[in-house]
Amino acid sequence: MKTVLHSVLALFLLSCWSVMASDNTVFQFSVKHDHFFRTGSGTLTIDQEGIAYNAEKDNKHRARWSFADIQEVKIESRNKIHIRTYEDVWWKLNRDRELKFELVEGEMGAEVVNFLRERLPGALVSAVFTPPDDAAYRVPVKHQHALGRGCEGQLVFSEEGIYYSTSSSNHSRFWPMENIESLGRMSGSHIRITAWEHSHSGSVRNFQFQLKQPMDSETYERLWRKIYEPESWLDKLGTDSSVNP
Repeated sequence: MKTVLHSVLALFLLSCWSVMASDNTVFQFSVKHDHFFRTGSGTLTIDQEGIAYNAEKDNKHRARWSFADIQEVKIESRNKIHIRTYEDVWWKLNRDRELKFELVEGEMGAEVVNFLRERLPGALVSAVFTPPDDAAYRVPVKHQHALGRGCEGQLVFSEEGIYYSTSSSNHSRFWPMENIESLGRMSGSHIRITAWEHSHSGSVRNFQFQLKQPMDSETYERLWRKIYEPESWLDKLGTDSSVNP
């Protein structure tokens, strides 16, 4: 009986330690921070309470933001992160305050991304992710940029959302289903994804893709229903519907 009690106690203590360990998770990065006239340096810290920046020399550029005070975090690449707060900047005609950091050491890996996604649902935009192996549908595409040139990559549709993976790292994206505003089919070889993300024109952005392989109507309807009628999403598309680059 004692052995059983000791085993139960040990498991309980182990689980408590795991919770404590996870609650004490801290990520720290040496970063460069662009000011209006120059570049500063310091430490960016991400923990359970929020995100903090400690400048090496200038106390005026030290700040801490709780997750509730953060409007959007954009991980542009493994070494670039942007933070948008709800603060107004008067000399920018009261536009939201945005801070841009470039990592000097280390990188924003999947562990950091997952940590932030749990605490900033709907407010995290990330170009860092690992597309799933068991995707419902995948197709090679060209992403058409707003100013002419585009980039090539792959669109991956999964149960969790839509991934766009490209070697142009700052254009890669993962959109959770709840962050996708709409999916539109402009033609058999062109689709548009509208998602919640800050842009100069508002809080949503349009992403247009030229499909290298046409998407048939049945496939598009199933993907459309996944977004607009999630309860009607029955089975994943079979391998015969998948398109591999």
